[in-house]
Amino acid sequence: MKLPSLNAIRAFEAAARLRSFKEAADELRLTPSAVSRHIRLLEQALGIDLFERGFRQVALTPKATHYARRLSAAFREIENATEETGEQAISRKAKRASLSINATFMNLWLADRLPRFRDRHPDCELDISIHDDENRGGNPRADLRVLFTVDTGDPSVIPLVALFIFPVCSPALLDKRNAPRKPADLAGCRLLHENTTVWWQEWFEKEGLAGLDAKPGPIFHDPTLAVREAVNGGGVALADNIMVEDLLASGQLVAPFTIRHTIPQSYCLQQKPGNSTSVRLFRDWLLSEIAKHKQVMRLP
Repeated sequence: MKLPSLNAIRAFEAAARLRSFKEAADELRLTPSAVSRHIRLLEQALGIDLFERGFRQVALTPKATHYARRLSAAFREIENATEETGEQAISRKAKRASLSINATFMNLWLADRLPRFRDRHPDCELDISIHDDENRGGNPRADLRVLFTVDTGDPSVIPLVALFIFPVCSPALLDKRNAPRKPADLAGCRLLHENTTVWWQEWFEKEGLAGLDAKPGPIFHDPTLAVREAVNGGGVALADNIMVEDLLASGQLVAPFTIRHTIPQSYCLQQKPGNSTSVRLFRDWLLSEIAKHKQVMRLP
């Protein structure tokens, strides 16, 4: 079947949606008689009546109701596609940056800093998703990704900050009689594990304490939960400098020892090709915040 006049289809959709030829005419900037004429032409092309016409009112026929609903949906799609392609959409896109952020980096460090970015760049909008698996690396279509990974030699991935781990606990725990004063004292403490007991096992080995059993204690498959348990006095956690910078500064956590061990993983930044204004602004702001972190934590 040959497609009827688009003007006729548009007139019918407006009249069906508004239940009025006059209001449809106002919306389309036509006369009511022109709308009526378009609809008559459409009815002739389809071979059916679309309206039951009465005195000063019109009602859709059953077949026309379904037809009108589908046309309204189709016109909305056309309007959306047009808007997304237009200059306003391009302008909005330039003001928006999509981010895929490692969950721990976001929850324990970045989230509380985002108000600073908002205050500095109120016109920039962020589209943020988080990810946990460093092998998948989150949303590959994001403008910027913050990854927890080892150096792969990928030139598109630039290091943000090196990481070192160390034990942390609540200040109240250090006031107890069995508080850890030296690494060997951790044998009498409740150890908090992040995903696996291997982290504590490796830490003990580096301290020459391979004989200590690192396996007892709860395992938290979300690093944030392990840190919160330490804040709440539930034991001693191994944490990295990003995870606990703010909690150390606020006094919610303390480090019982000055011992630090580096790990091969680090936080890195990956940026897809192309630079919108918002992407550049957020990247530069993030790098400035990382520089502050390094200064506070005395990192090179």
